Amino acid sequence: MKRIAILGFSLESNRFAPPCSRADFEERGYYRGDEISREARAEHPAIYAGVTGFYSGMDAELGRSGWEPVPVVHASSQPAGPVEEDFFNELLAEFEAGLTAAGPLDGVYIAEHGGACATHTHDPDGEVFALVRRLVGPDVPVIATLDLHANVSDAMMQATDIMVGYRENPHTDIRERGAEAAALMVELMAGTKATSYRVRLPLVAPSVTQLTAPGHPYGDLIRLGQTKIDDKVMNVTILSGFAFCDTPKNGMTVIVTTRNDPDHAKTLAIDLAKAGWADKDRYVPRMTSLADSVATAKRLGEDPNLPSLLFADPADNPGGGGRGNTTYILKALLEAGVHGCIFGVFFDPALVAQAQTAGEHQEFRARLNTGETAPFSEPLDWDARVVRLHDGEFIGHHGMVAGKSVSLGATAVVAMGGVTLVAISKRQQCLSSDFFEALGIDVVGARSVVVKSRGHFRAGFNHLFPPERIVEVDVPGLTSPNLANFDWRYLPRPVFPLDKEATWSPPAG
Repeated sequence: MKRIAILGFSLESNRFAPPCSRADFEERGYYRGDEISREARAEHPAIYAGVTGFYSGMDAELGRSGWEPVPVVHASSQPAGPVEEDFFNELLAEFEAGLTAAGPLDGVYIAEHGGACATHTHDPDGEVFALVRRLVGPDVPVIATLDLHANVSDAMMQATDIMVGYRENPHTDIRERGAEAAALMVELMAGTKATSYRVRLPLVAPSVTQLTAPGHPYGDLIRLGQTKIDDKVMNVTILSGFAFCDTPKNGMTVIVTTRNDPDHAKTLAIDLAKAGWADKDRYVPRMTSLADSVATAKRLGEDPNLPSLLFADPADNPGGGGRGNTTYILKALLEAGVHGCIFGVFFDPALVAQAQTAGEHQEFRARLNTGETAPFSEPLDWDARVVRLHDGEFIGHHGMVAGKSVSLGATAVVAMGGVTLVAISKRQQCLSSDFFEALGIDVVGARSVVVKSRGHFRAGFNHLFPPERIVEVDVPGLTSPNLANFDWRYLPRPVFPLDKEATWSPPAG
């Protein structure tokens, strides 16, 4: 009977967003002990999918009678600002208490994001990993799964045997990477020695350039890496990183893990890094101006013969720490008299409360962002009508929420001129057409759709909008792909494409 501890801290931190507290984690997902096991094996789990994948992978490898989960704590927040020091230290204490009480272990699985910073440190993920290694000793296998937007530190490398990064963006393979971690854990427990080498490039790819579909540079590099998996190579992980974390460890990272062949790990990692750097010019973003986007949306509302389009607001992506409530696009659509548009999801609990007070089918003066102080979250007043009130609970069918329980909090569908707005009470990005259809909104009949998301929406809308019918709008926000818009404090400089003069030379050997 193999005893495996399961724990994790999942946060993507935007240095420019408000700090992240315990309340953010408790709203998204804070599981302790047996709650983790129950949720991981639920029919429609809400917990991080890597955990469900790890459980199913271990069950497949060893059978339920062949391993014993030792679940500790898994805390997950929507992407936000730096995690607050006091809460993070309390979480570390929970990890330590749980691992100390666990007794002898045969392995530890850490379901992490890897893109966090804190109000007191650049590397809270490294602190989690170092704590685990200190408590379990040098011989117990420690494997972590990481979001491909992770920023990797020396501490993270030194404390783990293997780090398994996602390969898909949108992240449709999280469960599969958890299952991969399980298979690798079984191999390590059988005696395989893992040896890894890492190369970090001075390449900080803007968010909209990190898609992994065919024809995109990042996906091409990841697929190249996967062709190298063989009897020597256990894992190739290539992490684009998360620019807005703004840390000294930012930069695209290549990690190769071999079966006790450190020289091959180094050679292959350098070769893959060379291929990535040679392709750097493809990471320059190209977006559409607000004026051109609104003019197009207006034409769509006036001409039913034109194909409908989806407009993405990558600069206000809650999946990257944005507040999900900037009004630049919405205001422009309303002032232009655009019709046939649905817009979502817009994080504004106060607006939802206004709609609830008015009641369904009633008219009211909508006042947006009355409770916001974050940069870019500007107020907007407009005459409106309550179309529908909803509890915001549904099971997803598409993309990253397929088969998962989703909670938007109290939700209001509000008509504002020719725009139908979905206002929610739990901040998150619009991941799929379910976020409209579950509320009774006809996405197919809409002339234009606007989503607060950087790229994950693509997996949840691709049955309706192929890539050629998606427009990325260039507006301000906490997650703007225009990296020159930010006052970087800790980002290593120079980095491409922010600094066109950035250079890189491969390590010797």
